[in-house]
Amino acid sequence: MARGKTPEGGRRSTTRRSLVTRDVLEKATMLFADQGYETTTLQDVANAVGVSRTALYHYVSSKEELLEMLVEQIGLALADSLGEIRARTDLSHQGKLRELTDLLVRQRAAAPHQFRVLDQSESMLPEPLRIRHRQARREVLAELSGVIEDGIAAGEFKPLDPRVAAFTVLGMCNWVAWWYHPGSDYDVDAVARQLTQSAIDMLVSTDTESAPADSARSALMMVRSGLDALERLLPKEN
Repeated sequence: MARGKTPEGGRRSTTRRSLVTRDVLEKATMLFADQGYETTTLQDVANAVGVSRTALYHYVSSKEELLEMLVEQIGLALADSLGEIRARTDLSHQGKLRELTDLLVRQRAAAPHQFRVLDQSESMLPEPLRIRHRQARREVLAELSGVIEDGIAAGEFKPLDPRVAAFTVLGMCNWVAWWYHPGSDYDVDAVARQLTQSAIDMLVSTDTESAPADSARSALMMVRSGLDALERLLPKEN
């Protein structure tokens, strides 16, 4: 029998590499957030992970590769997941909106530093990567806008401008990355439920509601409603 790695050994090696790479990305993201992407070096990342710079090269070759990982996780993977939800036939338009909003909130809450770093470092992305990142953002907006537009056409949602409504929901979800911290006093399930319900309350039609006079006034009402909901989640000052 030829010598070499067993399938089990290969899987263990792959799993270890995945875990170490994830740790490298998390440590690097924290450094980017604390001291800035431009001033952080790969040696800083190696020190934070606890390996030599030579060993670090087994997992990443540059800071740009770390940003590429963030684009893959925060943008491209999210766009694919939203597209899968929109394509589901077992959910109503309201059900899809709930699923989309819940996913957005949980992703931002799970990796707030990653989202903030990518948001702040967009101008530093190499051109091909910047194009991919912007395309992913457009796809996320398109999937959310599409669900809202479908809901309007079916009479489930208020007759608003779908893109304005989608930007409002996205803004409300994105803000989570700026104030939520994993391990904080806030339960992520409660946060997701409240913000998801806020999106539903803003968009779903009721029999007692008259149609808004124009989309601009309706968008303002949506923004105010979202801000009120988030204010209730923020800590009270003593």
